[in-house]
Order: sequence, then structure tokens, then C-alpha cells
Amino acid sequence: VHFHAAYDRSHVHPMQKPAYGHLPPTNWLRPMLKMAGQGDKAGELSDDDLALSDYQRRAPHTAINILRMSQVNAAAGAKSIVDLDLGDGTTEKASGITLYTRNTLRMAKMGKDALQSALDADIAMQN
Repeated sequence: VHFHAAYDRSHVHPMQKPAYGHLPPTNWLRPMLKMAGQGDKAGELSDDDLALSDYQRRAPHTAINILRMSQVNAAAGAKSIVDLDLGDGTTEKASGITLYTRNTLRMAKMGKDALQSALDADIAMQN
């Protein structure tokens, strides 16, 4: 799992497909919210609100979290993999719907100013 102070999923290739160790593509977040029963939020949140999801991978310094196999199986095991309707006639295999929905909503609720302030404080502690 990748972490960086300026993590931005829209700069990770492939941009519209999953990439190991990265957040789901940004264009998957609305369909994930809908699948998790948060269709109202999927319609209410702006693209900027959804982009705040990147903060769950922002950290004061670059880091890679190497997961144990038990963690990988719990997060992406066969039972957690679903068919995600992207709403454009495309269906993709996806996992972590509940986790990414919860985190996306949490980041949007906190807002950019609070998230950036918290990250800045963490970075300041590193200096």
C-alpha cells in the first residue's frame, strides 16, 4: 500500500483501472458509493469532494506498507470481490467497497482545510 505527502490517484497509471497498492480509480468512487447503499451521497458529493479520498494515502513521508497475506485475504479475498457497475455499460471486478465508501465519506465530511491542516501538522513533526 503506497503513501506519499502529495498522493494523487489521478496521477497513478492506469488511471481508470485498478493499480496494486493504490486507491481505486477516482471514477469508481460514485459507483462504489451507490453499491454500498449511499446513492444519495454519490449524487451530492462534488468531484472535488471525491478527490479528498486521496488524503487516506497521504502521509508526512513516502512509505510502503507491506501487508501480511492474512490482511490481503481479508481485504481482497474471494468474498470481498464484487462486480462493480461503473454506470457506463462497463462492469469491473472491485473489492474494498465498504472500506472505501466509509473513508470517502469521512474525508468529504472533514473537508480539505481540516485534512490539509492535519497533514501539515504531521509533516511539521517530522522536521
